[in-house]
Amino acid sequence: MSFSSTIKDELIRLPDEKACCRKAEIAGILRTGLMLRKYHDVSSIIFITEHAPLSRYIFSSIKSYIETGPNIFGEKTTRFKKHVVYRLNFNKILCIEGFKQFFHSIGINANLDEGKIIYNDYEITDRCCMRAYIRGGFLAVGSITSPEKAYHLELSFADKKIALEYMSFMKLFDLKPKHLTRKGYEIVYMKEGQDIVDFLNVIGAHQALMNMENIRILKDMRNQVNRIVNCETANLGKTVNASLKQVEYIKSIENTIGIENLPRGLKEIARLRLEFPEASLSELGNMLTPPLGKSGVNHRLRKLEKIADNKKQDFFGK
Repeated sequence: MSFSSTIKDELIRLPDEKACCRKAEIAGILRTGLMLRKYHDVSSIIFITEHAPLSRYIFSSIKSYIETGPNIFGEKTTRFKKHVVYRLNFNKILCIEGFKQFFHSIGINANLDEGKIIYNDYEITDRCCMRAYIRGGFLAVGSITSPEKAYHLELSFADKKIALEYMSFMKLFDLKPKHLTRKGYEIVYMKEGQDIVDFLNVIGAHQALMNMENIRILKDMRNQVNRIVNCETANLGKTVNASLKQVEYIKSIENTIGIENLPRGLKEIARLRLEFPEASLSELGNMLTPPLGKSGVNHRLRKLEKIADNKKQDFFGK
C-alpha cells in the first residue's frame, strides 16, 4: 500500500465530527474532485478514485443527506490488469431535489444539458470546518510521495478557481503551498519535509505524521553519518598524500646530506615520519619527547621540505 493510501485510510477512519465539519469535508471532496465526462454523447458528473474505501466513504457520506447515493463502478485499467479504478456517477441523483439543494449549499451548480459544472464561492468561517475542507480536498485529489524516497505533496485540480480557493484555506494555517499549471491541470504542491508534516497535522493525519517524522529522523541521521564519513575519507586522503610527499623529500635529504646531519628536532621528526608514514601530525607529535603539538610538527616538516628543495636547486644548479 502506498504512503498516500495509508494516509487516506487513516483519514476516513477518524471519529465523527460535528455536522458542519462533515459537510465541509464532503464539500472539499466534491468541489475538488468532481469531473464532467461525455460517454456516447451523454454528459456525466463523475468522481474517479483508485482508493476503494474512499469510494464507499463518499457514497455513505452523500447517503446521510439523501436516501440514496451515486452509482459506483469498478473498472480494470488497460495499462495494469490488476489495477482497478472506481467511478462514482452522480447523474441519477442530480434530479433529486434534496441533492440539488445540497449541491447548491456547497456552491456547486451542475448543468448536464449545457455540459457545465459551475463553482460558486463557498464560505467557511470556523477553523474546524476549514481543516475538514482541506482534508476533503486531499482525499479527493491529493498524494504524498513516500518520505523514504522524497518529500513531495501534490494536489491536482481541474479548475483554477478551486485550486486558488484551496490554497487560500491552506495559507490560513500558515502552510506554504506553491502553484503551477501542468498539462491542463492546476497543481498545488509542497516539497519541504516540515511543510508536509504541518499539512498532515492540519488535516488530522497524526499517525502518518509520526511515521513521517520517524523516517525524517532516520534520514537525517544517515545523512549526517554520510557527511562525517565523507569528511573523514577526504581528510584521510589529504593526510596520505601529504605523508607520501613528506616521505619523498625526507628520503631526498637522506640521499644528499643524510638525516644524521640534521638538527636534533628535525632528525627526530624525519625518522618518525619514515617509520610511521600513515600517522597523522598529531600522532607524530605525541611520539616525540617531550610531545609536540600539531602546528609544531607541521613547522618542522616544512623546514625539512625547504631543506630538500634547497638541495635540489643546488644539485640542478651545478
